[in-house]
Amino acid sequence: MPNGCDGSYSQRMWVARELLRFASRIAIAALIAVVIAEGRALGGGGDTLRTFRIVLMVLGVLYLLLAAGPGASLDGRRLTAGGWWSTESRGFATLQAAPGPRLTATAVFIASGLLLLVVGIVL
Repeated sequence: MPNGCDGSYSQRMWVARELLRFASRIAIAALIAVVIAEGRALGGGGDTLRTFRIVLMVLGVLYLLLAAGPGASLDGRRLTAGGWWSTESRGFATLQAAPGPRLTATAVFIASGLLLLVVGIVL
């Protein structure tokens, strides 16, 4: 291997790195949802816990709906040969992701949505 590491070490590091990225993105999505739910619960008055639970469940369902959307931007699909040449000539082709499995937004939305639904039901 070019970096001097054997394959099993590289594979373990990739798994650890991707799991940490996955957990951090789920935590960020859940934190955003909790802040929105708490703001709505405090601002609306009435039964705060009930409002908090309902908003968490609604945002969980919204995250699951977002997971069903396209994985890539629509502009990325419309890139023509001229547009690709333009990005290559400016040096953007070197910014492509390294080969190997990648963390997708769909996985993060599914996990975050399920987490919010479970927290909203359990509370």
